[in-house]
Amino acid sequence: MFKLVCGAGNEDTESVKRLVFVYASAGCKLFDLSARKEILEAAKEGGKLAGINDLQYCVSIGIKGDKHITKAKIKPSCIKCGNCLQNCPNDAVLSSIMINEKKCIGCGICMRKCPANAIYMEEKDVNYREILPYMVQNGVNFLELHIMGHDKEDLARKWKVINECNPKFASICIDRENFGNKEVLERIKEMISVREPYTTIIQADGVPMSGGSDDFKTTLQAVAMAEVIQNANLPVYIMMSGGTNSKTSELAKMCGINFWGIAIGSWARKIVKPYITSDDFWENKELQEKAIKIAKILIKSCE
Repeated sequence: MFKLVCGAGNEDTESVKRLVFVYASAGCKLFDLSARKEILEAAKEGGKLAGINDLQYCVSIGIKGDKHITKAKIKPSCIKCGNCLQNCPNDAVLSSIMINEKKCIGCGICMRKCPANAIYMEEKDVNYREILPYMVQNGVNFLELHIMGHDKEDLARKWKVINECNPKFASICIDRENFGNKEVLERIKEMISVREPYTTIIQADGVPMSGGSDDFKTTLQAVAMAEVIQNANLPVYIMMSGGTNSKTSELAKMCGINFWGIAIGSWARKIVKPYITSDDFWENKELQEKAIKIAKILIKSCE
């Protein structure tokens, strides 16, 4: 299973529509979206334009402290050096050195590149009690919770709502940035104890939002994280993410990982970006065909 990650924080409807159009045309059936009504509608429109009627959608929310629910903010002390503009992978920084919040996915690259320490990340949550039931009622089969934070009360509240929505699959996205292997597994075991066997997907997030390169080193931690989950022999499906690329499947097979799927965001978006950001994308069939061809190659590499 190949999952295209449009970005848990990506609220740019046109970007999502184009991404879904390209990857659905290339054969992708599962798309990870920001938990917002307009984003779901944009994704469905992209699928219709591709002529695909059986797409599946996953919407993501995060607990407090998880970078997937953050947006970059610029302080008045900004020196206008342009580092953030040059390094943002999602074109979320405007030429005036302001943040386009709808495009910001919370990766934090701009903050790390800022020489003046003038950028910080601010959490932006959604009304999950309202939006998650809406999503399931409107055809979303996968609800995902990013749990890379320390607020256990927020985790419990959101996980309870996800389970009350009774999605076909509940997904838990976790990495080891804040936890050791023992705590990762303890947290997962506690969460899946309230679910039927094999109705939960563990998204083994190697290094979140780090897939900017297409090599084995970039995807190493995703495979290593998947191995931690596999060795625990839990009644779950394993999906790799976080630094995933065209090398992920090959490395996972070399390491004996029995994975259910691969979720690719940063790399998948990067390779089609030159085409889908063109002003004449919808009129230019040649651009569309080039983007679809590249997407097909990536999807094929994940088998």
